[in-house]
Amino acid sequence: MPEGDGARESPLNGFGILVTRPLHQSEGLQRILQRMGARVFAQPLLRIAAPLDPNTAQCALANIGDSDVVIFTSANAVRAAVLMSPEVASQLRKALVACLGIATAKALQGIGVNVAFMPDTGSTSEALLAIDEMSAAAVYGRRITIIKGEGGRSVLADTLDARGAHLQFVNVYRREPVGEALAAFLDDNAGAIDLAIVTSGESLSRLHEVGGLERVKRLGLVLPSDRVLEQAVALGFCGPFSVPQQVNDSELARAAARLVAGIHTANEAAHD
Repeated sequence: MPEGDGARESPLNGFGILVTRPLHQSEGLQRILQRMGARVFAQPLLRIAAPLDPNTAQCALANIGDSDVVIFTSANAVRAAVLMSPEVASQLRKALVACLGIATAKALQGIGVNVAFMPDTGSTSEALLAIDEMSAAAVYGRRITIIKGEGGRSVLADTLDARGAHLQFVNVYRREPVGEALAAFLDDNAGAIDLAIVTSGESLSRLHEVGGLERVKRLGLVLPSDRVLEQAVALGFCGPFSVPQQVNDSELARAAARLVAGIHTANEAAHD
């Protein structure tokens, strides 16, 4: 782990960072980290694949214009929906479109869809549920379609159901576990990796499972939310930890820089 004044030349100078995002999502993040001086090690732990029942998803997408509100849970959901139904943007002209974070909003804007509402801060289901447009008074009796990946958390659906919304779910992709060779990769690069960027609870569980806790528990971790930070502590990770304000490339890199700054401060204190 870099120490001393030479480590201050750029925010991440010389630090080894493990990026665990799917490859198609990690290229921009890798470039930012490298510009900030990091040594980047890309080892995806999940892969985005087609859903098990694409025909049902395609039929649902063809009728999403009948919904009052359509919620996209991730940028992956936007990309997968467009691949499955290229006319999805035109189907959304009559519906209010919501999403969880900036990256998803940018993906929607990229296909010509305006986002009616999203959280001002945060990119979690809880953050979306906290805004006025998702209150019980606002959603009661409304037809809401949630476009998402298979599985995942149920808090968004459970809460909207309890608030009286009529829900439809469209699963447009699924996450497949990869990274079986991670343990050997970590052994080959022992001492070179200081931090890991992990953007979901599922990826964190995968890091724990295939990396082996003894290899990874002392890595600094950039995590997507306080909830996943609590998961990390429960699994036995020691930290330090950093959580971005939004889960996008720039904010993930800033969170890594804050974590590294904290490490520098701790190192200096230890040497005083």
